Amino acid sequence: MKRLRGDAAIALLGGLLAFILYAATAARSVATLFDDSLEFHVVLPTLGIAHPSGYPLYTLLGKLAATLLPVWDAAGRINLLSAFFAGAAVGLLYLASRRFAGSRPAAAVATAIFALSPTWWSQATIAEVYALHGLLVALFLYCLLRWEASRQGARHFQSAGHLNHDGWLRAAALACGLGLAHHRMIALLLPAALVFIFWTDPSLIRQPRRWLAPVVLGLAPLLLYLYLPIRGQAVTSLDSTYQPTVGGTVDWILARGYSIFLTANPFNVDRHWNDYLALLLGELGALTLLAALLGLGPAFRLQARRAVFLLLATLSQIAFAAAYKVEDVAVFFIPALMLLCIWAAWGLTPLFDQMAQRGGHTGTAVRVPKRWMPALLALWLLPVAVVMLFEPVRDAVRDWPVRDRSDDRQVYERGRDMVESAAEGGRIVGLGGEVTLVRYFRDVLGERPDLQVTRADGEDERATAVALALEQDEPVYLTRDLPGAAQRYSLDAAGPLVRVSTKATPGPLPEGGQPVGAGVVLLRGEVQAGRPNARGVRVSLAWTAAQPVAEELKVSARLVNSAGEVVAAMDAVPVHFTYPTTAWVPGETVEDVIDLSLRPEDPPCSYDALIILYRAVDASEVGRITLPVGCIGD
Repeated sequence: MKRLRGDAAIALLGGLLAFILYAATAARSVATLFDDSLEFHVVLPTLGIAHPSGYPLYTLLGKLAATLLPVWDAAGRINLLSAFFAGAAVGLLYLASRRFAGSRPAAAVATAIFALSPTWWSQATIAEVYALHGLLVALFLYCLLRWEASRQGARHFQSAGHLNHDGWLRAAALACGLGLAHHRMIALLLPAALVFIFWTDPSLIRQPRRWLAPVVLGLAPLLLYLYLPIRGQAVTSLDSTYQPTVGGTVDWILARGYSIFLTANPFNVDRHWNDYLALLLGELGALTLLAALLGLGPAFRLQARRAVFLLLATLSQIAFAAAYKVEDVAVFFIPALMLLCIWAAWGLTPLFDQMAQRGGHTGTAVRVPKRWMPALLALWLLPVAVVMLFEPVRDAVRDWPVRDRSDDRQVYERGRDMVESAAEGGRIVGLGGEVTLVRYFRDVLGERPDLQVTRADGEDERATAVALALEQDEPVYLTRDLPGAAQRYSLDAAGPLVRVSTKATPGPLPEGGQPVGAGVVLLRGEVQAGRPNARGVRVSLAWTAAQPVAEELKVSARLVNSAGEVVAAMDAVPVHFTYPTTAWVPGETVEDVIDLSLRPEDPPCSYDALIILYRAVDASEVGRITLPVGCIGD
């Protein structure tokens, strides 16, 4: 009982510290653009349909977090949920390592190494499925070990009450079932688990009635997948490909479209064994992998059954991850990283247990008093722990600016800029991640419900969407260049967007303005501090052409301090690289936007914006204009 309480306290403390670390570095809102995290930020709060396999468990838990947590916005709350799952997984991994390896300090050090691994940490700070997946894997391992111990009649497990004996097997089955309702990779543990179960208790083969409850508990969570066809009657996936039919749902759950990454190599991923070794070294460090190798001997000598189970589980996870030809392969190694850390705990156990096994003897005739043992153990354990943790801690400190996403507002600010820049009833046409970002503000935060979005990943799709919107007299915006649009349409910058309108006809030159050169006139120039971030400026320009511009001109916007030094600059084709001057219609007004940012070390005041127009062919200057800026908000 005392041992159980001690382990529980360590697991709780370790999990809590990990959660605090992950929560402190978690993104407060949307922080990624072209990945699954942004999709989850929209799908979970709105109870939508996630990409295959659908992730119904994660969707429902994410909805609760987005609704009930009292901090940040919906996206930030889901990120915080990942931090909670990751912290709980760290605590359970310690308990599993303790059951496998036996040594409390070894399990604690190995778990800390995993907790600090860069990929795991990254998944703990954003909306992703891998933190919950890791939690369920750790829970499955721990419950199996508790069941094994209860079957052996270990005295320190007898306090488990109603969960001793087959109760822990049922708990393991439930954990596995929840895992299957979340991420199918947990199925890779089942062959090793079955070998372990029947090796532990061969009588199970002759007692099929004992299988019933575990099988039911393992299969029951799969009913969560009914969420897909039920909810699919009202909504579909963000890419509109989910069909709530039997066949469509089965294909979605099995993620058959992703099998191509096992049978083929569509992304032409070129990785070899040394690349995977480098990945493991980058995640855990050389000493951890060495400790894992050293753990093989004592594991098979002292606990052959557990060692076989762990080896089969480790090999299955590594084999699958290595065979899965995707670019972000590191996340698929997370279960393998957990298992390797358990191996490392086994390898470290002889070091940490040496003093205790000597029973307080110093190697001389002098016996160490019992009251001195804690201090002596600390003196023995501390150097080993410091050596093992040096590399993970060093890397965490070195990479802190990357791992800490708490101030990562770039994607959020881009999304807000887009929805604020579009006109009433406007339609934004862009790539999947870009329109999903707009949907987050519209569908989740309830801002700009008037906006319409069209996902168009291909150029032909974007061209069709633009033409249709103009036919329907909708204000239409592009998130990026559309080849040929400059010749067919008039283009203007609207914040980060490009507004597309019917091609202007030649007309009289607007009144006012300042000639710059080559027939180009600057009608208006404004500088707004603090957009798109507090340490930058937005330069808004309005151009016109007094006559057809025969040569392509580029614009250089430069932020100049009081000493005449350029502290920020941007050179671009007008209208976000989309509307060359050769396509301008005489007399039309061309709205342009250029964003410049200060460095953190630059002072906030005394700046001018220097606008230079120059020839693209030889960079020769056509003309320049200076716009006063003054102070820029901190």
